[in-house]
Amino acid sequence: MDEVAEPKAAPGRFSMDTVSAAVQTLAILGAGAWGIYTFVYEAKIVPGLAPPTVSVTSALEKAGEKGDLVAIRSTVTRTNVGQTGVRLLGLTYNVVGVKMRFGEDPAGAAAALGADLARSSTVSAAKHYGEAENGEVILRQGVLFEGATALPSSESHLNPGEAVSRDLIFYVDRTRFDSVRFLVSLSYNKLSEPPVPLVLAVGGDERLAAVAGPECRAEPRSCGRLSTTDFGTEFSLW
Repeated sequence: MDEVAEPKAAPGRFSMDTVSAAVQTLAILGAGAWGIYTFVYEAKIVPGLAPPTVSVTSALEKAGEKGDLVAIRSTVTRTNVGQTGVRLLGLTYNVVGVKMRFGEDPAGAAAALGADLARSSTVSAAKHYGEAENGEVILRQGVLFEGATALPSSESHLNPGEAVSRDLIFYVDRTRFDSVRFLVSLSYNKLSEPPVPLVLAVGGDERLAAVAGPECRAEPRSCGRLSTTDFGTEFSLW
């Protein structure tokens, strides 16, 4: 009995097995390419587009007493909570002594609460006490890091997730003040971008600040890369 010959595939046409293998190969190559793109996007592109983000916290505690003087220890922690490297450019501390005034409605709380609150976005009114004045700056400290100044200075960078803490002890006369405000201001920009020139200056409120340098007048667009984070803590001397 003659054997029946199997039909041969027509020239120029693919068999189903060949097509299936080609589809699987393309799928594997596509998945690999997508994986590489995802890795590059998450590891390189996203951090490069992300803005610099630094958080600042400060903790104050009484470190000792001598007569009417109170020693206060401050611990300031700056943390890179963003996805890109950060270049720290300037750091300033201002300690403001606050004197309170006590009595029957010394701050005009009744008038403040009697105002049309519907036309106000904020309300601050306390009965029987109020600030005697805007406060007196009793300590100023500031530093410009490398890149912000051409003067000798230290380098300070923060990688994502990295944190740096700094302690400072200052002294306050509690016969003159009832509390202190510890104000921190941090200036920085992305590590991948050129630094922004800064100078230290004292404003009309007697507070020290790191502000854009004279070079920014010539190239104001370059100084738009500057970011700042401000933080304040109040501490009672009682």
